[in-house]
Amino acid sequence: MDLDKEKLEKEVEPILAGDGFELVDLKIGRHKNKVFIQFFIDRPDGGISLDDCEKMSETIGAFLDMSEVSDSFILEVSSPGIDRILRKESDFERFKGSKVKVRLKKPVEGARVYYAELGGCENGNILLSDGANKLNFRLEEIEEIRLNPSHEDLFKPR
Repeated sequence: MDLDKEKLEKEVEPILAGDGFELVDLKIGRHKNKVFIQFFIDRPDGGISLDDCEKMSETIGAFLDMSEVSDSFILEVSSPGIDRILRKESDFERFKGSKVKVRLKKPVEGARVYYAELGGCENGNILLSDGANKLNFRLEEIEEIRLNPSHEDLFKPR
């Protein structure tokens, strides 16, 4: 069975939004003879609990049971973690000023991985600064962007 990832995202996003959550990422794979479906969710204002994951696991599981998923599946619903992936234009604005790790599809000037501060997104370009240099990459050039908080960022008082 091949699940259509984009279709599944479009179907589940309104379910999540109805309960105040957003879909951060979705991964589909195989584990033994079962389909493995992994949803990473968050709240737009940040912060998610184990109870939130449990609640949405039940909701999404019920939806999947009634959908076209005919094979047995394993469902996991979790938080995106401290190194959450950034995918949407709204993510790039929300986390503007944050430290990120950018992995490119192909090397640019000899490097595929860049560590920088996120400056936002303009016209499909991700704006970055590594202190001395301003960088920008087209979304199509980027394999993945993740938050990359420092040790100090993780433990500073709020």
